[in-house]
Amino acid sequence: MYFCGQKITVAENLVLIELSAFSGLAGALLTQMVVAANTYFTDQRKQCFELKNLYRNKKVEIGENFCYVTGEKMALIKKNIRYWKNWNDSRRESSIMFLQKEMTRLNRNMEKLDGENWKYNLIHLYFDVSLTDDEIIASNEKTHRLYLRVLDLTDKIRQSADGNKEELYGHYAVAVFEMCSEYEAVYAHLKNDMDAVKKQLLREF
Repeated sequence: MYFCGQKITVAENLVLIELSAFSGLAGALLTQMVVAANTYFTDQRKQCFELKNLYRNKKVEIGENFCYVTGEKMALIKKNIRYWKNWNDSRRESSIMFLQKEMTRLNRNMEKLDGENWKYNLIHLYFDVSLTDDEIIASNEKTHRLYLRVLDLTDKIRQSADGNKEELYGHYAVAVFEMCSEYEAVYAHLKNDMDAVKKQLLREF
């Protein structure tokens, strides 16, 4: 047998056949390895994209929920502050009782918002907000303490003789002012955090 003009033996012919077969096998294996590697990295990129997309969707969901709940809380607080600040225009026991009912409604609505919107508490996992859990607890304790002071004066005014009510009205006005000031601080803090979350949400789109 001749190969490229040279005579080759049967043994040499077998070697050539084996080399050709080995080359074909090596090429097939190399092709499979490239395909497998390409598939692996494609799957990895796809999985990474899906995880990022899942995280982004959850972040948007938590952010939107936070903005909704915070907006509702701010509306409730602003409404009640307006009532409390206008109390001195009337200075009647009926006004005090109205404010007490509104305050009870505020607390009930706040608890309902928190209870029905558990996602609200996940905001720190996805966004940078300034109001920490410790600050929320401290603020709640302070507003609750101030509200109890208002309730205490409300009872004293209701049970007091008319001649003694003027001084109690003064104490009540101071207590309402302090409570309003604390709620105004809470309102400002909530607004800052909601604005911050809105800005961070806009960067997701």
